[in-house]
Parts: sequence; C-alpha cells; structure tokens
Amino acid sequence: MPRNLLYSHLSSHLPHFRTSVTSAKVAVNGVQLHYQQTGEGGHAVLLLPGMLGSGETDFGPQLKNLNKKLFTVVAWDPRGYGHSRPPDRDFPADFFERDAKDAVDLLKALKFKKVSLLGWSDGGITALIAAAKYPSYIHKMVIWGANAYVTDEDSMIYEGIRDVSKWSERTRKPLEALYGCSLTVSPGWNAVA
Repeated sequence: MPRNLLYSHLSSHLPHFRTSVTSAKVAVNGVQLHYQQTGEGGHAVLLLPGMLGSGETDFGPQLKNLNKKLFTVVAWDPRGYGHSRPPDRDFPADFFERDAKDAVDLLKALKFKKVSLLGWSDGGITALIAAAKYPSYIHKMVIWGANAYVTDEDSMIYEGIRDVSKWSERTRKPLEALYGCSLTVSPGWNAVA
C-alpha cells in the first residue's frame, strides 16, 4: 500500500480528540494564576516548572505530545512567574508551601478531583510539598532536578548562575522573550535556598 494511502487509511480509523491548548487565568488565593490546558483524558496531570520557568517555557513538548486521549494536561505559571504577573515574584520563607497551596487550589478551581504531578527543579520541590500536605488529592508524581536541602556548594552554584548573560542562548532566549531583556535572578531566591 503506498505511504499516503496507508496514512489516509490509518488516520480515518484513529479516534479524534481535542488537540488545542487553552490559555487562561483564574483567581486563586488573591492572585490571577495563568495556566494552559489540553487533552480530554480522565487522568489530570499538572506540570510544575522550575525557577523562572513557565508552563510554556519548561513544558512545551509535554503540552504538545502527551497523550490527549488519556490525559488532561495543565501547565501553570506560579505566582510572579511567566504570565502570572503581577505580582512580581517574591520569596518569603514559605514560598514553596505557598506555591503548593496555589497549585492544588488552582486544580480544585478547575474542578479536578485528583491529579498527578510532574515537577522540575523548584516545581519538583513544590510537588513534593503538595503531596505531603494534600496526599488524598495527589495520584502519582514524577519529580526531577529537585533538592531536599542546600549545601554551601549549592549556594556557590546559585551565586554563579545569578548572571543571566552567562547562560546558554538556548536557556536564556525563551525566558527573555517571556520576561524581557532585563531578565534577572532575584537575590531573594538565593537567600532562602
């Protein structure tokens, strides 16, 4: 069977489902939180970005490629990051706990009964705290790049990455597009690390 005929035959037998990504904001805990949502599956998954990241910068491939028939995928921008500004990001001593509450409350506002979490870096820390504080609400987790404590060596590394101009173009450009060319790493971020 010729390739284009095979594709036509296969695609006519594949189930159709929503592939578009919805982008919106919702009021949660006194701020407007931005999120993107796609898919119609029964398994809800929240994507939690790392420091400075957003749903679109940290999880573009997952928003595009996770199975939309099996999953409903939500990628959020924590308060002060991405499109969840204003307010600007601040770093009180309990900011990870605040982010965990915001994340769970966002998903409850979106009417999800139970969710799984995919957390990267600071988003991984937030996901771990969310699972500890709201265990009956969290189904499963995938965490990578998270830390449980910060060593003196980690603090020196954090200081070293404060100068954004030294970051690779691949890392820096999407964040500059989101935040503008005046992208900086807050001194407060390292103070709590």
